[in-house]
Amino acid sequence: MSIPALQFSKVTGGYRHVPVFEDLAFSIDPGTLCGVIGPNGCGKTTLIRAATGLLPRLSGSVSLFGKDVVNLKAAERAQRVGVVPQELSTPMAFTVEALVAMGRTHALGRRHTLSADDRRIIEQAMVYTDVMEMRRRPFPELSGGEKQRTVIAMVLAQQPRMILMDEATSHLDINHALEVMQIVERLNREAGVTILTVSHDLNIAAEFCERLLLLDHGRLVADGAPADVLTEERLREVYHCDVRVQSNPVNGSVMVTPSPRLAPGRSGEGIHVHCIAGGGSGEEILRRLHLCDYTVTCGVLNEGDSDSLTATALGIEGTFEQPFSAIGAQTFVEAEAQARQADAVVICPTPFGPGNAVNLDLAARALEQNIPVFLAAGVGDRDYTPDRRATKTAAQLVDQGAREWQSVTDLFTLLGELIPPQDPSTENDADHAS
Repeated sequence: MSIPALQFSKVTGGYRHVPVFEDLAFSIDPGTLCGVIGPNGCGKTTLIRAATGLLPRLSGSVSLFGKDVVNLKAAERAQRVGVVPQELSTPMAFTVEALVAMGRTHALGRRHTLSADDRRIIEQAMVYTDVMEMRRRPFPELSGGEKQRTVIAMVLAQQPRMILMDEATSHLDINHALEVMQIVERLNREAGVTILTVSHDLNIAAEFCERLLLLDHGRLVADGAPADVLTEERLREVYHCDVRVQSNPVNGSVMVTPSPRLAPGRSGEGIHVHCIAGGGSGEEILRRLHLCDYTVTCGVLNEGDSDSLTATALGIEGTFEQPFSAIGAQTFVEAEAQARQADAVVICPTPFGPGNAVNLDLAARALEQNIPVFLAAGVGDRDYTPDRRATKTAAQLVDQGAREWQSVTDLFTLLGELIPPQDPSTENDADHAS
């Protein structure tokens, strides 16, 4: 059994004693091309810093090819791992060749001068990354793609056994991003260099990486082949948006495309929606309804709740109870009046406890008035009432005709059914008028 190129053993790491990730554990075999993905703030860059030993870990151990990074001297570390950052700035206008030559610094020892072998390695690195023709050009004058190829050449001249790439293609256009990843893929395939690349681009990661690590809030939530990691349900949970996962018809790799974030093609103008929310569950829905020109009311919400702040910021009319107070009779009656005027009632994925479970009765009253009710599925998982009242009420709502939705896309599809179809003659008249 080979020694892992990189191994995290229950590592907790962060800044100023505040953990970014806790008990992170995984290992990467030599010769692997592995991607690290996840939303902003999930710990991807912190993971790279921990892998190089630049981040003092709070607990656990990190090893590079069998040796703890804490015990590696600078020259040993440079032989084991090289880093390609998002962007490299230099204090002086070094030429491309001078910058690539810096990759040999760790090998100079007391010589302080490049040997013939060092120069051969430098030239090979420049040829491999196609920067030989620009060897005399100042680094600051290069394009983004040329700069990244130069940095890869510098790391390649370092001759590490593993390369860590920290969102190295994030500032590049699609052409240069693919060019950089193709170089990295060749390094992995032809030279056996182990690659760990952090990427925001799920499609590039899926196309080039044989294995993906998916992080969320400092936890490793999935580890495996792209097709196993990039599932619609998992991406919805981690990225909090709806996506479609398909097979790329050209090369068979996994392809991720976002679903439409707003109501498709039609405005909700003239449609009144009353939202039952709380605890931040309605922020995104309130925002999207507002952007789609729906008339929106909400409540009952507690003052100071994040949903109430969102409603106030958007100018949405709502019914508000005192902070941290149970919903009273007066505010319930006010919210019921709003719901009775609505064309639909939407129940967001709200946690329900003894203080706000009565909000579900608003939906029951709406159904009695033949007002459509759209209920976020999974109330039982968010029911904190002592007698499971919310779960029972939700089941009764469904029995009485409430329709459940799983994602925001599903919700807007249901709401779209309320929008009258546009008269083609009116559309044609508008075209002639323009």
